[in-house]
Amino acid sequence: MAPTNRERIDRGFTLLSEGLFDLVDPVMTEVFGSEDWPTRMAEVDARKQGGRPRKLTKTDPQVQLRAITEWGRSFAGVLSRFQQAYASELREVRNLWAHGEQFKSEQVLRALDTMVLLLRAANAPDSAADVEAIKQELQRTMLSKQADNDYRRRAAVKLEAGEGIPAWRDLIRPHEEIMRGSFASAEFAADLHTVAIGENPNREYADPVAFFQRTYLTEGLTDLLGRALRRISGQAGASPVVNLQTNFGGGKTHSMLALYHLFSGVHAARLPQSIQDIIDHSGVGVEVFDTLAVRRVAIVGTSLSPASGSRKEDGTEVNTIWGELAWQLGGREAYDMIAADDAAGTSPGDGIRLLLERYGPVLILIDEWVAYARQLVDRDLPAGDFETQFSFAQSLAEAVAAVDGCMLLVSIPASDAAEVEEQANDLEVGGRNGRLALGRLLNVIGRVADQWRPSTKNESFEIVRRRVFQDVAPEARGRIAMIAKAYVRLYRDNPGAFPKEAATSDYEQRIRDSYPLHPELFDRLYDDWSSLDRFQRTRGVLNLVSDIVYELWRADDRSALIQPGSVLASASRINPDLTQYLPDSWKAIIDSDIDGPDSTPAAIDSDRPNLGHRLITQRLARTVFFGSAPRSGAKAKGLDKKNVWLGTAVPGDTIGNFPTALEQLSQRSIHFYEENGQYWFDTQASVQKTANEYAEQLREDPETVYAEVQRRLHREFASQRGDFAAVHVAPENGADVPDTMDTRLVVVHPRHTWRKSDQDKSSAHVWITRTLTGQRAQRIFKNTLVFAAADYDTVDRLEAATRQYLGWRRVSDSADSLDLSAQQLRQAKEKADQTDALVAALLRETYVWVVCPVQDDPRAPLALSASKITGTGQIATAISEKLRREEALIPDLDVSYLDHVLSQELNAVWERDGDVNVKTLWEWFTKFPYMLRLKNRQVLDDAVSGALLSLSPTFAVARGKNSEGSYVGLVIPPDNSAHFTVTDNTLLVPLEKARNQKDAEEEARRTVAVEPVGVTSDDSTVVGDPTGNGAAGRPHSANSGSDDRAVLSPTQAGPRHYWASVELDGAGFSKQLIQINTEVLDHLRNAGARLSVRLEIQAESDQEFDSSLQRVVSENSSSLRFRSYGFDD
Repeated sequence: MAPTNRERIDRGFTLLSEGLFDLVDPVMTEVFGSEDWPTRMAEVDARKQGGRPRKLTKTDPQVQLRAITEWGRSFAGVLSRFQQAYASELREVRNLWAHGEQFKSEQVLRALDTMVLLLRAANAPDSAADVEAIKQELQRTMLSKQADNDYRRRAAVKLEAGEGIPAWRDLIRPHEEIMRGSFASAEFAADLHTVAIGENPNREYADPVAFFQRTYLTEGLTDLLGRALRRISGQAGASPVVNLQTNFGGGKTHSMLALYHLFSGVHAARLPQSIQDIIDHSGVGVEVFDTLAVRRVAIVGTSLSPASGSRKEDGTEVNTIWGELAWQLGGREAYDMIAADDAAGTSPGDGIRLLLERYGPVLILIDEWVAYARQLVDRDLPAGDFETQFSFAQSLAEAVAAVDGCMLLVSIPASDAAEVEEQANDLEVGGRNGRLALGRLLNVIGRVADQWRPSTKNESFEIVRRRVFQDVAPEARGRIAMIAKAYVRLYRDNPGAFPKEAATSDYEQRIRDSYPLHPELFDRLYDDWSSLDRFQRTRGVLNLVSDIVYELWRADDRSALIQPGSVLASASRINPDLTQYLPDSWKAIIDSDIDGPDSTPAAIDSDRPNLGHRLITQRLARTVFFGSAPRSGAKAKGLDKKNVWLGTAVPGDTIGNFPTALEQLSQRSIHFYEENGQYWFDTQASVQKTANEYAEQLREDPETVYAEVQRRLHREFASQRGDFAAVHVAPENGADVPDTMDTRLVVVHPRHTWRKSDQDKSSAHVWITRTLTGQRAQRIFKNTLVFAAADYDTVDRLEAATRQYLGWRRVSDSADSLDLSAQQLRQAKEKADQTDALVAALLRETYVWVVCPVQDDPRAPLALSASKITGTGQIATAISEKLRREEALIPDLDVSYLDHVLSQELNAVWERDGDVNVKTLWEWFTKFPYMLRLKNRQVLDDAVSGALLSLSPTFAVARGKNSEGSYVGLVIPPDNSAHFTVTDNTLLVPLEKARNQKDAEEEARRTVAVEPVGVTSDDSTVVGDPTGNGAAGRPHSANSGSDDRAVLSPTQAGPRHYWASVELDGAGFSKQLIQINTEVLDHLRNAGARLSVRLEIQAESDQEFDSSLQRVVSENSSSLRFRSYGFDD
């Protein structure tokens, strides 16, 4: 029966206690000055907490973990602060275990992994291996249990590439252990010690032939093997000492294994051809190579104990690193040559040279020397003191250089010796003591050793590809080239969306070289993830890529390439692999905001089919996470948009949908940030959550949202009214809209919306009908109103965006009370600006319905006609233009329509009254929706004035009627000389009736006799009165119509000339000219006078008129036909 999770934890802590004992006991003994330090610790507790001391034991893992965490400074020489953090984490796990808590498998996996890390840091490799075995057993159990249900989204990753592009799984297969998921991270950790002692279970590491078959020979590794062959064979000038200076996990141990296996005694003919070629090119030759009898020494510092040494099969106790070297060279016989120095812990000096001369040729490999030496700082141990280590190192380097056929390779972490104190990786070198040991080793070895690095980043592509994937079949290479071309074509077709280098032929070659892994995936792994502590470069990349490929293979992924957007961050194998290098809080963030069936990106894709059918939001979120999570603590955060696109886009995608997806992610994700074109996820929650919470509260307070929409509508129409005399924004009811003859736009409240389908039942239809015909309204001038209504299908988006805007504005305004960081405040302000712009755009998209009252004829019921405005720009302008195009709002009225109105709509009034005044006509236009809707009264006045020029008139125009019913100022079109000012009293007269009056007046002029002087025609006018006035002093009429009560004799003298002079205001005389024309000149014209009007202009300036002004004024004067003009002094 499989163990329970509690049993696994219990067993893990037992092994942890065994492994930590040798580390904790001497340090705590020194701290308390007593080997019975648990009792002293209990006494300290009792003094702090009161009560009696508890019984504590050295083997209790909780006591050991307390010692490391609470007396951390005392452990600084053996454990870095990062390694001490493992103890803090495990202490919390131990507390949960002690209180009977149940553990999920993921929790146990994390705890066991942390135990392994702490045990390795404590130089307890056996205990670490035992805990690793428990961890691997749990992983296998989890996989078998979750095979059917832990990946419910399997179908979600079946994203087909563009037409004709095959899936990667159809062209290349992972190795069997990758497909089965039976690999473990330890398989990628080449272990020189277990290979050397014959206990490594992995044939690919233990067997020289299998090792070289799976090893990609980088340029650096090829060079290293060649150097070793030349040195061991005795060629002059070959490097005797080499420092494999690499980063953690950078391939140094693998390189040492390559050398170890090269000189294993296996004949060249059994090795791959590539190795045989190296042997030949080195000048050694196959025959000589096969005769080399090389003794190999493989020393791994973490496998040796400076405190207890090692006991050999014959009982020999070996204490020092030089004792181990001698034993591996020649067993007890070689050891006896330096036995005294080993027992005393002193450097053997020249004894090393004697050993090499006797047992050469020799290959010496020393790995993890820093880890060994750091344990000797300020300690007196059988392995010798700290200084002796470096005396030995110097003697060894000198001896190797002096003896032909001998070579020394030392693995020292990559660092600049001049800055080792500041730059050395704490995790790899092990705290202050480790940095001290690193500096001393670099000082000794660095002076005599050649520096060497195993591989470049580009070569790592092939290392990973070979380790994870089987060889590509020759017939598949052409199709891989086609895939590379398709991707580069995508990048070239969208030049502004991707980095420039992605569109080059070099990048196309990179895609072919790294297939099926996209180069961007490698770049993010090596440039970003490898910068993290504990991420072991090529080893870490191998482990992570293997998990990624395994999960995608299980999910039947159909993508053309494996990209950052393909990485299923929530998958059971990938999630722990990623988060082990990140703070614990990332686990929950991945599930909620980045990946998984219940994540925000999945919800967005579900809500928006145009995004969901290609999983665009989920893929973008994965890419952003993969590229930004390693840098979340750095100043330069975020992934550039072009790299986001590069890590996500596949042939067949619509790139234009990407910004929409990111915008949705920005609005809804709690941990997503965007700033200056950079995108990232962060453990610090954005203020999105705070803004969202307030926005959600506003769902219960719609009036606040409506008030904001109304505020924006008022601002919208304050600057632009279009063709309307006034705009009324969101009145509560029709009574709030004045009943006047001005044409007005009524913007319906957003709570009343217009529905394209089922219009007569929409709330806006009901409200508008009530406004026009309801009893409370009692509206007379119905044809003056036009309504703008919100779209039913869009108003929800407007309200949602408005809530978001108000949420962000509140966050921004409450920066102090919310204690926002500078980053959060920037985010809040940017989001407020973005949502502000979104609301403005949605306001325009929402208020798109123009509704007008209509009637087909006077007997038809009132109805509503709705049309939709399109385009951009201000709403009032768009509505005006729409109504003009549809002739629903008339800015210019043709006189022919007046003819139509008089003969059709107003025919009854026209025939009954014999004429109609303009006021009455305007009232009809404004009252009845079966009439045209005019922009304003001026449109009608202009049409009446224009009628005077009509060549086919149907009516005449008069200024009014006198008391006898005759028309005053009657004008019959066409009359080009007529000047007429239209007023309310202006009359439209039937043409026949007007002509009859004109004929009668003309007849009267010809036939009436001239009365004698002094005879009066009535009681009010005295003909011949020298004043020209009647007895009552009434002015004589200037009209030529029938109200003239007397006709003067042609022989009678009277005034025939009128003249006037007036001074005009030079600053604004246009109004004066209009008044003069109306009040004086019109009367004289109607009297038939011949008018001569002159305008005299005098302009004087204190300064000379410049030439430009003179030219403009002179040219305009000429164009206006001035008789004379000019400038003078």
